[in-house]
Amino acid sequence: MKRSLVIALAAAMAIPAVTVPVTTADAQVLTGRNAPRRAPPRPALTEREETRLYEAEDQVFEIDSQLAEIQAAGEAAGGLTPAQQAEIETLTRRRAEAQRTIDRLEAKRNR
Repeated sequence: MKRSLVIALAAAMAIPAVTVPVTTADAQVLTGRNAPRRAPPRPALTEREETRLYEAEDQVFEIDSQLAEIQAAGEAAGGLTPAQQAEIETLTRRRAEAQRTIDRLEAKRNR
Protein backbone atom coordinates (compact mmCIF):
# COMPACT_ATOMS: atom_id res chain seq x y z
CA MET A 1 0.00 0.00 0.00
CA LYS A 2 2.78 2.33 0.92
CA ARG A 3 4.57 1.51 -2.32
CA SER A 4 1.48 2.25 -4.47
CA LEU A 5 0.96 5.54 -2.64
CA VAL A 6 4.57 6.56 -3.36
CA ILE A 7 4.16 5.60 -7.05
CA ALA A 8 0.91 7.58 -7.33
CA LEU A 9 2.52 10.57 -5.65
CA ALA A 10 5.58 10.39 -7.94
CA ALA A 11 3.37 10.10 -11.03
CA ALA A 12 1.24 13.05 -9.94
CA MET A 13 4.35 15.20 -9.49
CA ALA A 14 5.84 14.12 -12.83
CA ILE A 15 2.72 15.01 -14.88
CA PRO A 16 2.61 18.72 -15.80
CA ALA A 17 -0.26 20.60 -14.27
CA VAL A 18 -2.98 21.39 -16.78
CA THR A 19 -5.71 23.73 -15.67
CA VAL A 20 -8.92 24.54 -17.45
CA PRO A 21 -10.09 28.14 -17.18
CA VAL A 22 -13.05 28.35 -14.88
CA THR A 23 -14.69 31.54 -16.18
CA THR A 24 -14.81 33.29 -19.53
CA ALA A 25 -12.80 36.17 -18.08
CA ASP A 26 -10.00 33.74 -17.25
CA ALA A 27 -10.22 32.26 -20.73
CA GLN A 28 -9.95 35.70 -22.32
CA VAL A 29 -6.90 36.56 -20.25
CA LEU A 30 -5.23 33.29 -21.16
CA THR A 31 -6.10 33.74 -24.84
CA GLY A 32 -4.55 37.21 -24.98
CA ARG A 33 -1.38 36.09 -23.26
CA ASN A 34 0.58 35.59 -26.51
CA ALA A 35 -1.12 38.38 -28.44
CA PRO A 36 1.13 40.99 -30.06
CA ARG A 37 1.79 43.98 -27.86
CA ARG A 38 0.46 47.39 -28.81
CA ALA A 39 2.54 50.49 -28.43
CA PRO A 40 1.83 52.31 -25.18
CA PRO A 41 -0.52 55.25 -25.56
CA ARG A 42 1.11 58.59 -26.17
CA PRO A 43 0.70 61.26 -23.56
CA ALA A 44 -2.24 63.48 -24.44
CA LEU A 45 -0.84 67.00 -24.15
CA THR A 46 2.05 68.49 -22.29
CA GLU A 47 1.32 71.07 -19.64
CA ARG A 48 2.55 73.81 -21.96
CA GLU A 49 0.25 72.63 -24.76
CA GLU A 50 -2.73 72.46 -22.41
CA THR A 51 -2.02 76.00 -21.29
CA ARG A 52 -1.81 77.12 -24.92
CA LEU A 53 -5.12 75.37 -25.67
CA TYR A 54 -6.88 77.13 -22.80
CA GLU A 55 -5.39 80.48 -23.81
CA ALA A 56 -6.56 80.02 -27.40
CA GLU A 57 -10.06 79.08 -26.23
CA ASP A 58 -10.17 82.21 -24.05
CA GLN A 59 -8.90 84.29 -26.95
CA VAL A 60 -11.65 82.98 -29.27
CA PHE A 61 -14.27 83.78 -26.63
CA GLU A 62 -12.95 87.32 -26.18
CA ILE A 63 -12.74 87.94 -29.93
CA ASP A 64 -16.30 86.67 -30.42
CA SER A 65 -17.56 89.10 -27.80
CA GLN A 66 -15.59 91.98 -29.39
CA LEU A 67 -17.01 91.13 -32.81
CA ALA A 68 -20.53 91.07 -31.39
CA GLU A 69 -20.00 94.48 -29.77
CA ILE A 70 -18.69 96.03 -33.00
CA GLN A 71 -21.53 94.57 -35.06
CA ALA A 72 -24.11 95.75 -32.53
CA ALA A 73 -22.60 99.25 -32.60
CA GLY A 74 -22.65 99.17 -36.40
CA GLU A 75 -26.30 98.14 -36.48
CA ALA A 76 -27.20 100.87 -34.00
CA ALA A 77 -25.40 103.48 -36.10
CA GLY A 78 -27.00 102.27 -39.31
CA GLY A 79 -23.85 100.72 -40.80
CA LEU A 80 -20.23 99.95 -40.12
CA THR A 81 -17.59 102.60 -40.52
CA PRO A 82 -14.40 101.75 -42.44
CA ALA A 83 -12.53 101.64 -39.12
CA GLN A 84 -15.03 99.14 -37.73
CA GLN A 85 -14.80 97.03 -40.88
CA ALA A 86 -11.01 97.01 -40.62
CA GLU A 87 -11.26 96.03 -36.94
CA ILE A 88 -13.65 93.19 -37.82
CA GLU A 89 -11.24 91.89 -40.46
CA THR A 90 -8.33 92.02 -38.00
CA LEU A 91 -10.33 90.26 -35.29
CA THR A 92 -11.55 87.65 -37.76
CA ARG A 93 -7.96 86.83 -38.76
CA ARG A 94 -6.88 86.58 -35.11
CA ARG A 95 -9.87 84.36 -34.35
CA ALA A 96 -9.03 82.05 -37.27
CA GLU A 97 -5.43 81.70 -36.01
CA ALA A 98 -6.62 80.89 -32.49
CA GLN A 99 -9.17 78.42 -33.86
CA ARG A 100 -6.45 76.64 -35.89
CA THR A 101 -4.41 76.31 -32.70
CA ILE A 102 -7.42 74.87 -30.88
CA ASP A 103 -8.14 72.40 -33.69
CA ARG A 104 -4.51 71.26 -33.85
CA LEU A 105 -4.18 70.72 -30.10
CA GLU A 106 -7.56 69.00 -29.79
CA ALA A 107 -6.64 66.67 -32.66
CA LYS A 108 -3.40 65.82 -30.89
CA ARG A 109 -5.24 65.26 -27.61
CA ASN A 110 -7.81 62.95 -29.24
CA ARG A 111 -5.34 60.68 -31.06
